[in-house]
Amino acid sequence: MTSEKTPASTTTLIVLVIVTFFTALYMRGLNSGIPYYYDSIGYSATIGGTFVAVFTLASTVMRLIGGQLTDRFSHYKVLLVSLVIMLLGAGLPALFDNFSVAMGSRVLQGASFAVATNTMTVAVMGSASKKHIGRRLGIKGVGTSLGTMFGALVSTGLLDSIGYQGFYAFYTVLMVIALIAVLLLRKRESKEKSQKSSTPPTPASTPTSVSAPTPKRFSFRSFIAPYLMPQTAPFMALSFAQRIPTGFCTAFILVYAKFASIKVGATFFVVAGATTLLCRLLGGKIFDSDRTWLLFPLQALQVIGFIVFAITPSLTTLIIAAIGYGLSVGTTSPLIKALMAKVTPKEHWGAVNGELYFFADIGKALAAFCGGLFIDVMTKAFIPVIALGFAVFSCAVVALALLAGRFLWHDERK
Repeated sequence: MTSEKTPASTTTLIVLVIVTFFTALYMRGLNSGIPYYYDSIGYSATIGGTFVAVFTLASTVMRLIGGQLTDRFSHYKVLLVSLVIMLLGAGLPALFDNFSVAMGSRVLQGASFAVATNTMTVAVMGSASKKHIGRRLGIKGVGTSLGTMFGALVSTGLLDSIGYQGFYAFYTVLMVIALIAVLLLRKRESKEKSQKSSTPPTPASTPTSVSAPTPKRFSFRSFIAPYLMPQTAPFMALSFAQRIPTGFCTAFILVYAKFASIKVGATFFVVAGATTLLCRLLGGKIFDSDRTWLLFPLQALQVIGFIVFAITPSLTTLIIAAIGYGLSVGTTSPLIKALMAKVTPKEHWGAVNGELYFFADIGKALAAFCGGLFIDVMTKAFIPVIALGFAVFSCAVVALALLAGRFLWHDERK
């Protein structure tokens, strides 16, 4: 009998956590390092922002398509192809120090990152029973948290020490290592599968492979159907709401720290990242809970921190806000994915996860854009108040989504 604690399952999870860390380091490093580099050689901030926008747009568009690829083809093949494209996205600028090559590579980087992250999420979900999906997603989130914590630090260090092409070469090597790890994992699981082929499967078996079902015949109706399931609509609203404060804080917390003469504003992201990491490691029981109402107080945790920060801005209150933000982000994301998996058919997990990512990206983008408009109208001094406003708004959306969900989820998990 195969258990989710068998070596094969554990090995699969470990490899996917490592590859998740590499892809997060890749995303965060390139998104922070490229604008940093072009600013250092005299380009405008708009150019740096355009590089980030191109990556985000490519990633957002590919979320929906990538979800269908995950559902229709072998997870191994989809993941390997996406990692190869991520490798190309870093390798081309490493070989050619050219502005146009760097900009074009952002499309490859964003699109492939979207497919890779979605495929790994679904693979991790498929390696556990529905009862323990949340715990697995929390462990996978450790890789994301680590990549987010160290991505900017690594990228700026690389650019300052080995320069532009060395910077890209590092991420090329990173993707080569990720490819090798996935190929070795596939070889190991193929070998174990052949050894067990003579043993009849037991009803209690738990899937441990990163393989997907046989490819399905394409039709427009089959393509669009996963996106029209009514029970998933509240989860899309929840994903959108959960990322609104993230989009604003990522864009403007450092701006405010500089305005308020808080010399170590990056402390916000270090503290928030460390808090998120602890949540992912220790929050297994929360992630596996069926109590959807938990999403409201978990989302509201950041409101307390932003209230304190808005009243008396300082390094101490910045840290308090970061802890509340980290607690909220670290718990709500795995819980939303786990709850969604329990009310949707497994064959559509790729599509609905892609849709979750899509709405999360929209939430981040809108918060960054609208936040900039509010700051221009109200001045930088009001950034903590605006952050609080976004946090309160996100809680209101969560409350409405949970209310709507009561009429859609009541018997889906039975």
